[in-house]
Amino acid sequence: MRTRARRSDLAAPALDAVALCRTLSRYWFTLFPIARKELSRIRARAEAIPDTAVREHALTTLRKEKQNAESAAAFAVLAAPRHRRTAARLLVAYQAMYDFLDTLTELPSTSMLNDSRQLHTALIGALGAPRPPNGYYPQEGADDDGYLDELVSVCARRFWTLPSANETLGPLHAAAGRTSEGQSQNHAALFTNQIGLMEWATTATPPGTGLQWWETAAGGGSTLSIHALLGAAGDPSITARDADQIHRAYWPWVNALNTLLESVVDIDEDIVTGNHNYASHYRNADEMERRLGLIASQAAAATQGLHRHRSHRVIVAAMASYYLAQTSPASPAGDATERVRSAFGAITVPLLAMLRLRRRLLD
Repeated sequence: MRTRARRSDLAAPALDAVALCRTLSRYWFTLFPIARKELSRIRARAEAIPDTAVREHALTTLRKEKQNAESAAAFAVLAAPRHRRTAARLLVAYQAMYDFLDTLTELPSTSMLNDSRQLHTALIGALGAPRPPNGYYPQEGADDDGYLDELVSVCARRFWTLPSANETLGPLHAAAGRTSEGQSQNHAALFTNQIGLMEWATTATPPGTGLQWWETAAGGGSTLSIHALLGAAGDPSITARDADQIHRAYWPWVNALNTLLESVVDIDEDIVTGNHNYASHYRNADEMERRLGLIASQAAAATQGLHRHRSHRVIVAAMASYYLAQTSPASPAGDATERVRSAFGAITVPLLAMLRLRRRLLD
């Protein structure tokens, strides 16, 4: 038994390498072109919005956040080959919609929390839930000429063509509802105080995780659990139990790691702009290093028992590496990001090399 376990340990890096090559080739040669084409379609629709202010919000969001949508398409590797195209287009449209909502809910309004909650009902509407009687916009919302409604209906239509839509629906509704409330509380806190966000996050913290309130709040705003479930919906072999396991793996660990790493990258910029930054709640660099290392280790471990776990591992490691590639070892977060890299092991080496090269080429 001990010899067999040793052989398994030796084989794991090789299997991870195979999964990495397979995932990257499928993404760059198949999914990335689909993502770019879908973004072009959405951009053309945004350009047709007659209201100047709303059109500018939509186009600016697409320009600034296009990498979010392109990255979301990677989760389509979880779908069966014949459903991969539909899954990729769904993932891109869903993330584009989420980013547009994020832009709208950062705008001042007379009732930040309620207005944000109403807008974010689109996240569940995109999974087939009925449209609110008064629509997704609050009463003072500007006319977008049906742009948001179209994104919602396109997502819902594509979702329900996937073979495991029913099996993933319950966890997806839970994930979308949590993201809706997390984003609404976070944006309301920008214009009032953080008490409501703290209270919500404290209540939402899964028992036994030991997460700090800001770590839970960070995870609450991430869409990665939704992306993982949308990708899995394209796999006809997924069961309701598989979907529940994916949901529990990504929430809270992978989601929290996603937003916390983004906060680490943005911490200096957010100090200047005054934006809320989750990583700034750590008392010092040592606490940040310890907590991010722990959350990364939990995130890496959480993917191990999942259906197609090596694909999940590659995707999550690629997400972490994307942010690690943007940090300097000499920065205050250098030790923390090294802890994160260690949690995912050797698989991050080629990912970091690729992402750093891409960053240099694009700069």
